[in-house]
Amino acid sequence: MTMFRTLRAGLLIGVGSLAIGSCISPPDFPDTPSIEFKDLSVQRHIVNGVTAVDSVVVTIGFKDGDGDLGLNEEEYNNPPYQRLNTDGSLNLNHWNYYFNLFVKAPGETEFKPYRVTPELLELRPEDYYGQYPHLEPNSEKKAPLQGNLRLRQGFALGSPFYPGQEVRFEITIKDRALNTSNTVTTSSFVVAPR
Repeated sequence: MTMFRTLRAGLLIGVGSLAIGSCISPPDFPDTPSIEFKDLSVQRHIVNGVTAVDSVVVTIGFKDGDGDLGLNEEEYNNPPYQRLNTDGSLNLNHWNYYFNLFVKAPGETEFKPYRVTPELLELRPEDYYGQYPHLEPNSEKKAPLQGNLRLRQGFALGSPFYPGQEVRFEITIKDRALNTSNTVTTSSFVVAPR
């Protein structure tokens, strides 16, 4: 008798859970991706016993209404995402993760876009852009998607950052429909001496 009550209670809980689960509707996010800064971590490594490299990992949270985030290899090499436009110019839709560098030199009060190093080496922003793969499990089915995206970049000491510079980044992502997210600013860190 007790076993029958337990089974009946378990069945009732199972049916109730199924009914509640079927009432939950998916989140309603806009089709344009939205991002928020979550974390920045920096770890120093010595490569080949000589070169100091700062491994920077930026984590952002994302939400997208139709889940069309990420590119696969076939998409990445074909229009509208191919590296060069038909006129030979750089196609900014080739990347879907835009990672822009900002520095505040010692003694300065404002962060500035980092385009030229102290040794007058010109930096190209696209050298720091990236791509991420499809994030949804079934790319054929449009559905809301949210989660975290982590990007790791390695920066050798002195290329492009120098000890004492305070560094931060601005991040933007793009979906396959070429909708551009908001831009977020990371926290900052000071480049340590060797």
